Amino acid sequence: MQKPPFQLSTRQEVQVTLLYYFASLDYLKGLQQRLHALAAPGTSNKWCGNGWQFLADFELSVASDIVKRAYQTYSITGAYQCGRGMAEMSLGLAPEEQSEFDRRFEELSAYAGNIDDTMNQTQQAGRWDDFSLARECQKFPEALAQAPALQLRADITGGTGMVPARTGVYLPIDDPHGTPQFCWIGKPAGPLLECSTFNDLGLDAWAAVGPIDLWVNDDSMHAFVQDHLNDPRLTRDPFFAYSATKAELAPSLVARNAFTSRPCDWIFVEQIQGELCGIQP
Repeated sequence: MQKPPFQLSTRQEVQVTLLYYFASLDYLKGLQQRLHALAAPGTSNKWCGNGWQFLADFELSVASDIVKRAYQTYSITGAYQCGRGMAEMSLGLAPEEQSEFDRRFEELSAYAGNIDDTMNQTQQAGRWDDFSLARECQKFPEALAQAPALQLRADITGGTGMVPARTGVYLPIDDPHGTPQFCWIGKPAGPLLECSTFNDLGLDAWAAVGPIDLWVNDDSMHAFVQDHLNDPRLTRDPFFAYSATKAELAPSLVARNAFTSRPCDWIFVEQIQGELCGIQP
């Protein structure tokens, strides 16, 4: 096997592992279980009313997605269509029932959203970036604790716009800050998109805040914002005046202005099944 061009950093291992987790059949089956719990006949009779058909269609689409995985075919879920359909009609619920249903469907949509962000092929670059993966990894410690070992495959590479040679996660070869992508060979295929990476502001934030606190330490991010109150890269943000005064909004303020995308060459990151290596982010 060819020698890989670089060694995986812990941050890269975390991000690659998360994408494999969100793309896994087990995660998709987890969506099916959550959806069934919400759309089960006993539940739907209680609160779904006119919206039951949207949930049933969503459940059928997930079952179809599970079957397609055998052919290495992946796609976004039907969560958005389901939510939009139910929002356009009255479910006939009492206020407290509507509140409970909204809460549970919001949780379901957030879970499905990780699949959608992993499989989305409608944008110039992948939907994930360093900010979103850093925030998401805090929610799934179990995925990192039981993570299969990873290895770079220098013999399996490809460029932006190409269909990958193997289904799985790819890292940019020449950008240590580039966000990985999950791509697949089934029909229709999921080709390699452009690489989401830091722009100049993102690189400045990385250097000033440090990789441990970047995006996840509100106070450190707020201090960075305070040091850049006259920086046009931040002040041009339409929500700058509101966000700059609140520490909890500092990470998202910087993140909205910290990324760019570019074509690049990619290398396949293979999971070594049967060999576990827990990752501590």
